[in-house]
Amino acid sequence: ERKEEGAAEPEPAVVEHPKDTPLGTGVSVRVYQIGQDMAQLRTLVPGQTPNWSHVIPVLDLRTERGDFGKAVDTFITHVDGFLEVPADGTYAFQLVSDDGSRFYLDDKVVVDHDGLHGSTEMEASVELTKGRHKLFVEHFENGGGEQLTLSWKPPGAEAFVVVPNEVLRAPKGEVRVTSPGNKQLVKIVPRYAPGDGGPLDGVHPAFDLMTVRPEGFEPRVGGMGWLPDGRLVICCWEPRGGVYVLDGVRGDDRSKIRVKRIAEGLAEPLGLCVVDGRIFVLQKQELTELVDHDGDGVIDEYRCVANGWGVTANFHEFAFGLVHKDDHFYATLATAIDPGGASTQPQEQDRGKVVKIAMDGSFEFVAEGLRTPNGIGLGVDGEIFITDNQGDWLPVSKLLHFKEGAFFGGRSVDFEGTADKVEQPPVVWLPQGEIGNSPGEPGILLEGPYKGQMAHAEVTHGGLKRVFLEKVKGAYQGCVFRFTQGLEAGINRWTRGPDGALYVGGIGSAGNWGQSGKRKYGLQRLKPNGTSVFEMLRVRMRPHGLWIDFTEPLADPSGVDPQDYALQQWRYQPTKTYGGPKIDVEALSVTHVARSADRRSVFLHVPGLKEGHVVYVRLARTVRGAGGKAPWSTEAWYTLNRLPAESSVGAGVPPPPPVNVLDAAQRKAGWQSLFDGASCEHWRGFQREDLPAAWSAQDGVLRFDPSVEDRGDIVTKREFSHYVLELEWRLEERGNSGVMFHVGEEEGAPWATGPEMQVLDNEGHPDGRSPLTSAGSNYALVAPALDVTRPPGRWNRARLVVDGTRIEHWLNGWKLLEYELGSEDWKARVAKSKFADMATYGSLRKGRISLQDHGDPVSYRNIRIRPLTR
Repeated sequence: ERKEEGAAEPEPAVVEHPKDTPLGTGVSVRVYQIGQDMAQLRTLVPGQTPNWSHVIPVLDLRTERGDFGKAVDTFITHVDGFLEVPADGTYAFQLVSDDGSRFYLDDKVVVDHDGLHGSTEMEASVELTKGRHKLFVEHFENGGGEQLTLSWKPPGAEAFVVVPNEVLRAPKGEVRVTSPGNKQLVKIVPRYAPGDGGPLDGVHPAFDLMTVRPEGFEPRVGGMGWLPDGRLVICCWEPRGGVYVLDGVRGDDRSKIRVKRIAEGLAEPLGLCVVDGRIFVLQKQELTELVDHDGDGVIDEYRCVANGWGVTANFHEFAFGLVHKDDHFYATLATAIDPGGASTQPQEQDRGKVVKIAMDGSFEFVAEGLRTPNGIGLGVDGEIFITDNQGDWLPVSKLLHFKEGAFFGGRSVDFEGTADKVEQPPVVWLPQGEIGNSPGEPGILLEGPYKGQMAHAEVTHGGLKRVFLEKVKGAYQGCVFRFTQGLEAGINRWTRGPDGALYVGGIGSAGNWGQSGKRKYGLQRLKPNGTSVFEMLRVRMRPHGLWIDFTEPLADPSGVDPQDYALQQWRYQPTKTYGGPKIDVEALSVTHVARSADRRSVFLHVPGLKEGHVVYVRLARTVRGAGGKAPWSTEAWYTLNRLPAESSVGAGVPPPPPVNVLDAAQRKAGWQSLFDGASCEHWRGFQREDLPAAWSAQDGVLRFDPSVEDRGDIVTKREFSHYVLELEWRLEERGNSGVMFHVGEEEGAPWATGPEMQVLDNEGHPDGRSPLTSAGSNYALVAPALDVTRPPGRWNRARLVVDGTRIEHWLNGWKLLEYELGSEDWKARVAKSKFADMATYGSLRKGRISLQDHGDPVSYRNIRIRPLTR
């Protein structure tokens, strides 16, 4: 794709490292498989893990050495670290790449070598001061040879040499999470709003955010609980393994918050629970009670409640928790892994299990088959739920319902012993890079319409995710939604305070275990404010489709058209390979929609739903709340383990009317067909009598094929003056067309082109950047009030009202704009536009209707017109 003039690219996601990060030599390299053609440097959708990640001694990557990992054909490379400049002076740099690349120092571009090309070099010089400078290189490969090399020529040197290892610095001990599969790119023309095909970027409007850690206190939160007096107690994942008590977090003055360390020296404390005022902390090797004998607020005794489960020196053998239920504690034990993510072999046999601990210290293993179960908490119906992170036997992360004796699918600890065990499926799959990468603690929501639903923390993808669960044939399943972002760090733990607010604890680590661009620590409060937010509340499975409930009523024009909903389904297959792709991906069709009388629910009739699949739902921009309010988030991922039993739900819903047929009532109302689905008899070429061969009737649709040599705009054979025109249009990605009216001859003048109602892919075409040239606009003159287009490949329903000189544009049930031909405002707009030199533009009051050939595939159907009497 060619970058259009003026197209704005998002900034590259440069990894930020805390100032105190320990450094070694070399640079850090991450490779992301893309799986689609690129012609320029592109930006990755945030929150995705690379396919390959390593520290390399120098930046000199070559195909023949396999330096790009297993990435093939199309991929993106990110390199970051620091350059230790030995002395002040002018330094020349040479960047060699195949294909495009760009080199930054201290966030400023030094060498820009973008575009498709072979292994060629680009040079630049820059003045540098002695000391450390942040380094970043981005690169893309679009097939063929592969190379990325950074050389320099220091002051006084005669030739370029590869920048040596001794002046390169990379963080030591990074967590290098990887995952397979193709990664997502931000579109060149980013028309997606946050939460609509991409991550949210703000705090959920129903909550007010406040930071509740004192300035200078940087907790990496591993566990949270509340003392009887309303103070917050947290444990932190830090070298000193500290436990802290915070007072004043429920107030509104951050300066009055006080923090006190009450314990330290704990080994990776990643779970905390307060029971009857007693503080229990889960360490890597034991469950510990913290006892303050003299009441001075500092722990005097670290009493071992229970230990004895198997643990080695492997960095990944975490113990996660902590839940207290029915006088027992529950925690989870992670398995050992090698650098890069593969499971260590052999494994300690106690790993990957749920451990149940009694107050007397006795414990037993009550479930198995886990990998990195970083979250355990109480959820729906007071049941225990667990989150597990992607890896081997885990194609993507998941949320699980804990039951004693359950096997959750991980076989790395005991492959032979679990070979015949049947896996308990997740209640929700969390597609990697879309809705979750590193899920943390789950819990229950009590706020407003979300009461009784669940939420879970997310470390790498960030924020909180909301989960609705229902029981089908005795087992939980349900869907996950985006809920909130806008927090200072990726979230590991959360808790509800005595004040009803949600307190969220952030965490992160060197490498890519943490949310990109955020802090590695955090402690904040989300306080409900009573704001009503329009979004999907629930997606419920039915035998022949889905019920979708909304938090607020749908606006009257929206939500009733099958084209308002895009659905897919796919499945996952656990294997011993790290992660896994979507399998058997297929689009689902919504045949018809029934909306409830209160407009808060819709039933989608969806043939072909399959058990054992994830069903993805995305709302089109046409789905709006009162006043045209856009939904907070447009996507849901439903895990369909079991279809419900047959019921009457959906029965009696009529099918949609046949395409391209005017019934008797429509004809009686004065509607006339301009395209009956079978022939193009009402159309001819612009300034020619015959029909260009590129336009044809196929399968009830009027199609334009740009590959046919005989092309051009087409116009109606008849002229019209006062009318309502209705039609549907569909484009492919980045497509462009238009509907023009009052097109024709004027005595003594050439053919005149009339005003245009724009037909456009707003998501992908450069014209979508400006409302003046976006879909539904009066092209280049009057902008629509809102964007209600459906994505490429889906039908959009347009209406054009030409009532004398008064013109209205409608799209998908919404009135977008109104203007008056010949008015002073119209003349002023034309005078400032590209049409200023067209003397006859908009001057005709009668003419033909034209469909535009703009060189892109486009389809039209259901074209009809109703004359207006004057």
